[in-house]
Amino acid sequence: MHVPLIVALLLAGPVTPAPAAALVLPTLAVGATTSSADTVGSGNTCAGFLDERAHLGPQLTVRRVFTSAAALPPADALSCQQTYGATLWYSFKTTCTPVAVAAGTCDGEIQAIAAAMPAGSYLTYYHEPEDDMTGVQFVAAFTRVYQQSKAVNAAVNVVPVHMAYQWRSGSAFVTNNGTGGDREVRDWVVPVAYADAYGIDLYWQASTRGSEPDDPVSVGSDPRMLRWYGAFGALGRPLTLTEWGIDDDQGVRASRGPAIRASRTWLASHGFQVVLYWQHDNWYLGTSVVPAGGYADPDGVAAYQELVAAATP
Repeated sequence: MHVPLIVALLLAGPVTPAPAAALVLPTLAVGATTSSADTVGSGNTCAGFLDERAHLGPQLTVRRVFTSAAALPPADALSCQQTYGATLWYSFKTTCTPVAVAAGTCDGEIQAIAAAMPAGSYLTYYHEPEDDMTGVQFVAAFTRVYQQSKAVNAAVNVVPVHMAYQWRSGSAFVTNNGTGGDREVRDWVVPVAYADAYGIDLYWQASTRGSEPDDPVSVGSDPRMLRWYGAFGALGRPLTLTEWGIDDDQGVRASRGPAIRASRTWLASHGFQVVLYWQHDNWYLGTSVVPAGGYADPDGVAAYQELVAAATP
C-alpha cells in the first residue's frame, strides 16, 4: 500500500544504509523549485519562497536549490530551513567527472557538502544525468556519493533524480532492457541500498509535443512517467516529482487546474511523497505579480492551493 502524497516547492569505504522502514519522510510534502539566478518573484531567495508560500499556502515546505562546481549550500538556503521550515533540497555537482567521482577523487567535496546539509534535508548529485553520461556511469558515481554522504551525515536524504524527457519511448539515452550498451533502463536504476527515494523531473511543453500527451490531464497519462514508474515504482522507496512544469498548451493559456487535480489523485495513489512545482516564467503559479513570460491562471493557482492544503505539516 502506498503512503499519502507530499507536495513541496530537494568517509571512504561503504557504509550500511538504513532499511527502508527507517527513512523518515513526510506523508505528503509540497513545494516549489528555485534556481540560482532568479529574482525574488520567482522564488530563488528565501524571501521569494516565503512570498510563494503566502500565495499558495502555509504548508508549502520544500525548496529546491541548485548549484555546480562543488559549492556548499548557501547560507540563505540553510537559514530558510532553520528559521522558516523551508526544507532544503539541494542539487549539486562536483569538479570531477562522474567516472572520477566513482573512483573517489572528489570524496572531500561530497563530504563537505553533505556535512553542511541540515537534518531532514534532501541531497541530489547530478540531477537529470541522462544527457551527460551512461546509466552505468551514473549509478557508480551516485553510489559513491551516497556512501560518502551518509558517512558524514546520516540525517540527510540522498535521492537520485532523472529527467522524464529522456524516458520517452525510443530515446537513445534510456534504451530498452536487452538492447545492449550501458544506457538500458536497468542501467539507470540506483540500487535501493544507495537511494533513500527516487525522483523525476517532468514537463509538458509545446516544444516537445509528440513525446507527451497533447492535452495533459494527469501525469499518470504521460508515457514518459509511466516508463520511469515501471522501473522504480515497485522498489519500495518513496517516489518524488522534483520538478513539474505545465506549459500554456501552445498559446491557449488555459487553466492548469484540471491537470494538477487529476495528477494529485494519481500521484497520491502511486507512492509519491514529495511534489515540487517549477515556479518560473510560463510555468508560474506564484504571487499576483506575474513575471515576464507568465500569465494569470486563477484556477491553476486554486488547484495547487488545494494540493498544498492536503500536505502534511
